[in-house]
Amino acid sequence: MLKKIVAAALAIRTYVVLAAVFISLYGLRTVQQLPVDVFPDMNRPYVNILVEAEGYAPEEIEKLISFPIETSMNGAPGVFRVRSSSGIGLAVITVEFDWGWDIYLCRQIVQERLQLVQGQLPEGTAPFLAPVASVTGEIMRLALTSDGTVSPIELRTIADWDVRLQLLTVGGVAQIIDIGGGVKQYQVLVDPLLLAKYDVTIDEVEETLQGTNINTPGGFAYDQGEELLVRNIGRPDNPKDFENLVIKKGEHGSIRLHHVAKILEGRKVPRGTAGINGQDAVVMTLMKQPDANTLELTERLRVEIDRIRENLPDGVTLHEVYEQALFIDTAVHNVIEALRDGSILVVIIIVLFLLNLRMSFIILISIPLCFITTALVFSWFGMSVNTMTLGGLAVAVGELVDSAIVGAENIYRRLRENQAKPRGERQPLFKVITNATDEVFTGIVLGTAIVLFVVMPLFALPGVVGRLFTPIGTAYLVSILTSMIVSITVTPVLCSFLLNRKLPDIERDTFLVRFLKQSIKPVVYGSIKFRYAVVIGSIVLCLWALVVVLTMGKDLLPEFNEGSAYVIVMAPPGINLDESSKLGIAVEEAMMKVPEIGASITGRRTGRAEGDEHAIGVNISEIEAELENPKNGVIRPRAEIMADIRGRLAEVPGIITEVQQPIQHRISAVISGARTQIVIKIFGPNLGELRRLGKEVHAAIKDVPGVVDDYVEQQALVPQIRITPKYEELAMHGMKLTHVLSAMETALQGKIFGTVLEGERYFDFIVRGVDTLREQPDTIANLLLTSPTGAKVPLRAVADIERSMGPNEIFHENSRRRIYVMCNVAEADLGSVVNQIDSKLRNDVEFPEGYTWSIGGQYEQMVESTRTMTTLSLVAFFIILSILVVEFRSFPLAVIILLNIPMALIGSVLALVITNTTVNMGALVGFIALCGIASRNGILLISHFITLVHDEGEDLTPQTILRGCQERLTPVLMTALTTNLGLIPLVLAKGEPGKEILYPVALVIFGGLLSSTILDWTITPATVWMFGRKGILRGKKGIAGNGEFDLEESESTQTE
Repeated sequence: MLKKIVAAALAIRTYVVLAAVFISLYGLRTVQQLPVDVFPDMNRPYVNILVEAEGYAPEEIEKLISFPIETSMNGAPGVFRVRSSSGIGLAVITVEFDWGWDIYLCRQIVQERLQLVQGQLPEGTAPFLAPVASVTGEIMRLALTSDGTVSPIELRTIADWDVRLQLLTVGGVAQIIDIGGGVKQYQVLVDPLLLAKYDVTIDEVEETLQGTNINTPGGFAYDQGEELLVRNIGRPDNPKDFENLVIKKGEHGSIRLHHVAKILEGRKVPRGTAGINGQDAVVMTLMKQPDANTLELTERLRVEIDRIRENLPDGVTLHEVYEQALFIDTAVHNVIEALRDGSILVVIIIVLFLLNLRMSFIILISIPLCFITTALVFSWFGMSVNTMTLGGLAVAVGELVDSAIVGAENIYRRLRENQAKPRGERQPLFKVITNATDEVFTGIVLGTAIVLFVVMPLFALPGVVGRLFTPIGTAYLVSILTSMIVSITVTPVLCSFLLNRKLPDIERDTFLVRFLKQSIKPVVYGSIKFRYAVVIGSIVLCLWALVVVLTMGKDLLPEFNEGSAYVIVMAPPGINLDESSKLGIAVEEAMMKVPEIGASITGRRTGRAEGDEHAIGVNISEIEAELENPKNGVIRPRAEIMADIRGRLAEVPGIITEVQQPIQHRISAVISGARTQIVIKIFGPNLGELRRLGKEVHAAIKDVPGVVDDYVEQQALVPQIRITPKYEELAMHGMKLTHVLSAMETALQGKIFGTVLEGERYFDFIVRGVDTLREQPDTIANLLLTSPTGAKVPLRAVADIERSMGPNEIFHENSRRRIYVMCNVAEADLGSVVNQIDSKLRNDVEFPEGYTWSIGGQYEQMVESTRTMTTLSLVAFFIILSILVVEFRSFPLAVIILLNIPMALIGSVLALVITNTTVNMGALVGFIALCGIASRNGILLISHFITLVHDEGEDLTPQTILRGCQERLTPVLMTALTTNLGLIPLVLAKGEPGKEILYPVALVIFGGLLSSTILDWTITPATVWMFGRKGILRGKKGIAGNGEFDLEESESTQTE
């Protein structure tokens, strides 16, 4: 079969070259159109349901809104988990679906289920779905500030109606969330004292305004043949016109609205504030659509931002606080740089080994062809160019020439042998190339097949880890498979064009090759002579490596280096927004003392923005800052900067802080729904008991070495005013409960009675009590209500008013109440910290019946991913072993080939130990890829031993084994060196942006391939002599090619 493929390629060799050129040109054009992002799409399909219920307490939100919606979502097709947060005036229900579900189908399922439960929800609450966004969708943060000439309300209006709307016209923007300043409202503020003076009730004011702020249709009128459209204008041009509305007739004339209320332009009661560098601001968070190209979108946004700046009022400034594109640019550039440098090193080593430009060109052409073909596959499957896809190519760059090296080197050697024969005995050129390619076909195909099988487990990794590493596996596999195809098509064709002239004599090798061939002679003979010592020594080293790797620290992912800091500040629940903002500003000022932050812009958000899908209390602030090179020029490691930030924040009293990086924070949120690396989930029915257990668990874990940013989720009791109707008194006055509740809602919370139009802008028109009702809660008791008889009844007469305590927030997961205890890990590994936490919880904390706990977060994902990868790798190992046994018809030979894997483990573990790197998913991926790479060397040697014995009639002696080792030295060393040298730019890039995950992958492969290549020259000769002689002597003819392949005599022969 192979001979037919090679012969067909040679027969149409001109077309093969033209096809390669066409693919290259088409691929280069396609590459320029591929979207660029920092990471592949890591979104588990999820839908956020938001229900705004202003003024409702968490208990009511939980019972009346969250629980009914949760129940309706449980059991829906594809639903993996349902989480909810019931806070003050807001319910957020997150419905997570299994991986692979289409997000728009998920939204349709949720919408259908919502329709079924809509009738059970309180009147006036309307659930809506948050826009579709991705985990890395927060691409930009802007801030609008004023020098004092513009009020906070005007500043927010500019942000909402000028800046925001203009930016939303840029294609690819999904959502813009504004926070800070003041949301403009037209307010009718009713004064309880004036109500009492004029004997007016709040519900009479409500009735007066009901239906007044609207225009209604009047149909048509007809006059002298004309048709006239009738418009009933109830909406005034100026809300002040409402002041003269008559409420009722009094003793001294009409009582108008202005007698009991003020109509003014004010701001909505805020639930959040924002600022930059300690100055008040409106902060705007821009979210992209999931499929949008971040870099292209950012460029378009920058152009639009420049246009907006030109039209801003004097004294208003638009700042760019955060741009994800800066990290993407740096990360992708770093990986491309590693790819470039690796390719250059591969070129250098090939030229040094061969000292032949034609051969070097034939081999090196594989690299661009593989890169371009892989990019075409990315395009066909809708993949983006990101650090993971580029990383797969960077890891594979040295291997892309392996098949071409093996094929071209054997063709070159056979052509030199053919040239050395008398003219009459020489074979045609095509025939030599075909047979030479066939000789190494088994090694090439088996090596590629093994690589394919060992990398397959990457495609079964669960969750976010799978989403991260699948693109690496895709890029790696496609490029390696392409390199094999190139080696049996393009490589023979180029050899036929470029090696058809006189070649150097067969005895001539480069000085380096001759030196290495002589150097391995005593090594091979010595390993055969002292074979028992070699085998025992290898076993001891393997056992050492196994023990070390099992006891090493373990993490899910290496820490990223995003070049920014993300700090969450938690003040005590119950604090008001003003005090919480002051604490947030104090933290900002503390952070600005860090040298790397002092020269940049810090952006703060306190509380929740209107329309934000995150249920954040007013006690929480989020602060983000870019890390820049300090003025003193001293660049510190990222871990030291983070420790400095934590140290400075510890000086701010009364707060809990969490220090992370923006994208890493969001990845943690996707994994477990929490913001930290480790999450201890406690489930149970009683909120008070959950809070007690949370404190007890926190006390048990806070002293575990490596634990930082540790805290209990802030589920606490906060002050409330409970207004409970007296049903007997209500009955005595003939008053309906709904009447009382409605009046209280209007007075305290406020009711929207329409909108006020100002050109294309519109603002809420709201009626509520004056601020003293909130600032002096005791005055609530005197609020007047109207009975059916017209009597004026104070609220205290029909309701009990008392201060009490209630929960600030209630969380559910799969319909069960829960509380989180959270922490991050610093200066320790995730696995060891979790093991200590698990021990503490089992020994030191007693959980009552009905209460359960589990450890989640990144640890949960790490355990699941490791288990999946280990199981599937064992399956792949036995499949590979079976293939080798069938191919070589010898179990001992198959085992000898696979001995390279434990030899590689030795170097990998040593590399991890020397660099103080933990075993994370990147390292495990490196181990898997290494298994395939290391096995190829054994296949090359064993298959060549069989060729020497069966095709060239050699006896299997130590001399034959030496000859086989020497003849395969060049391809084996070249493949190993090209692979390792291609990895050097990644190995030397620890902690650089974009290379964080690729570093452990490259490190493991580099160390393992180094040890397996060195030890291969000892363990393979020794074990072949001890256990493999029968297998080689029995052999299999197909291994080395069977028989001659006759081509037409008209084929051109090799020239002198």
